[in-house]
Amino acid sequence: MSALGPPIIVAANRGPVSFERDEKGELVARRGAGGLATALIGALQEARGIWVAAAKSGGDREVAAGSEGGRIDMHAYGATYGLRYLDIPPEIYDGYYNGISNGVLWFVHHYLWDTPRTPSFGEGTERSWAGYVAVNRMFAQALAEEGDRTRSEPAYLVQDYHLAMVPRFLRELRPQALIAHFSHTPIAGLTYLRTLPGKIREGVLRGMLGADVLGFHSQMWAENFLMSARSLSGVRADLARSRITVEGREVMVRIQPISVDAGPMRAAAATQEVRDRQHELNRWRGNNRLILRVDRLELTKNIARGFQAYELLLKRRPDWRGRVRFLALLSPSRMDLAEYRTYTEECLAEAERVNRELGEEDWQPVEVRVKDDYASVIAAYGLYDVLFVNPVFDGMNLVAMEGPLLNRRGVLVLSRNAGAYWRLGRHALAVNPFDLREMADALETALEMPQAERARRARGLSRLVLTNPPQRWVGRQIEDLERVRRRRASAQTS
Repeated sequence: MSALGPPIIVAANRGPVSFERDEKGELVARRGAGGLATALIGALQEARGIWVAAAKSGGDREVAAGSEGGRIDMHAYGATYGLRYLDIPPEIYDGYYNGISNGVLWFVHHYLWDTPRTPSFGEGTERSWAGYVAVNRMFAQALAEEGDRTRSEPAYLVQDYHLAMVPRFLRELRPQALIAHFSHTPIAGLTYLRTLPGKIREGVLRGMLGADVLGFHSQMWAENFLMSARSLSGVRADLARSRITVEGREVMVRIQPISVDAGPMRAAAATQEVRDRQHELNRWRGNNRLILRVDRLELTKNIARGFQAYELLLKRRPDWRGRVRFLALLSPSRMDLAEYRTYTEECLAEAERVNRELGEEDWQPVEVRVKDDYASVIAAYGLYDVLFVNPVFDGMNLVAMEGPLLNRRGVLVLSRNAGAYWRLGRHALAVNPFDLREMADALETALEMPQAERARRARGLSRLVLTNPPQRWVGRQIEDLERVRRRRASAQTS
């Protein structure tokens, strides 16, 4: 993708950097974690594009307040792209982010509600929804303004469920805009989506349909959206062609799995810090086989059932006691929400119970470490015999891709409900994340798998990840929007 291509404007709740004070008290830009920033930054740099985001930290707001219109000149920080922060009033942002994005949309798309008890939508939901709509309008207005400043019609890349209504609002402001929206989460099927109040359900679906191209990580989520969109009046969905017709426009539904960047991970694996961590982990492991999980303490990750499946394996196969260890590297997530604090306590209690019931004086079956520790994660990736990835539902799951890049003999046990399964499943051991027996069987098979098959599967996983670099994910979205542009130009001249 060259600088001669269309200008690129990205919209995401979180920016590519976060401004914080260093030890000298100076504001510095720290690169954001996660696959989204990694995937998009290269394209933005090359196209000298713009990233529009909400100001989240105090440093973000301070920088935004000291700039014209929240626009930050990133050249001062060694970057060639632009950044615009939206300083959203806290009470509005809380409704948009905690009330709807995380409290409603995250829960519905991951099938997380205990429906006999939750949810119950009331006046609080109405207020939060008003905040969600308001913030999505703010983003759309900012994107339209940035589009007015570009040399030609830009490609708008709108990211995720936080900004589901932005495509529609931006379409109202710029009818000829080239808009892609990408969903990084699962998409709930129509039956479960009907849990939502009609105003929210229709608002989200019609909001996304304002785009020209809708991207999803896997076939499962794309099909769910197509079926849900088909339920709306005035909308025709062609499932065979993955096309939707709405208001005289055609919307393409595309499967565009994101990936991870091997270079930085392999560079980190070669550092002395990571080698030291590997020595420490090897001393701790001893002669035991190693089952590894790397997760945020997130309701979707199915951590407690993972411990229970491992427990079932040890009870059925007592000969594995004292010969295998389960290392869980967990990082805190959304600890300001009561559900997440409770879930963290439940996961830790489950691990303690397994250790209490099955542990021995010189061997504990489970080791849980709760800390953001990238060096330890990279070190553990190079050592595992089994990588256990069993989310109840997951848009993609990058852990399933990261591990095989650094491990040539480990086996991936992977939930069929992870978006990564759609791409990696043939080289993994697939499991139903709700079936303890099936997960225990898969762990047993992985531990006892012959070396030749382990190596063959590991090579296959690594090859699939390496052949789909993050830049390709961005490039495909730009190519799809370019097709839309050519189609419009052809229609105008015919």
